[in-house]
Amino acid sequence: MNEQTLEQAMQLIFIAGNAKSKAMEAIGKAENGELEEAAADLKASRKELHQAHKIQTDMLTTEMNGEMLEKTILLIHAQDHFMAANTTIDLAEKFLHIYQKMEA
Repeated sequence: MNEQTLEQAMQLIFIAGNAKSKAMEAIGKAENGELEEAAADLKASRKELHQAHKIQTDMLTTEMNGEMLEKTILLIHAQDHFMAANTTIDLAEKFLHIYQKMEA
């Protein structure tokens, strides 16, 4: 794995991990009735995920332009973090919506 791909994989893990953590914090705040704070955390989480998505898109674009990326466990792990963050955010949004309905 070249240095650039290694750096991208590590950034993807870090940023996606932050996005997932922020989404989990949002769920906890929603459970405690802190709905505005939960919504703010979800917004921040989506912003983080957007940064991770840009890294992923850059990697995909590199391959589409003919430069194959070496597939390593680290790269697979990074993609797994991205998908886990995306799923967690989606679920956190659903939870927040449910708690908002319950509050109303």
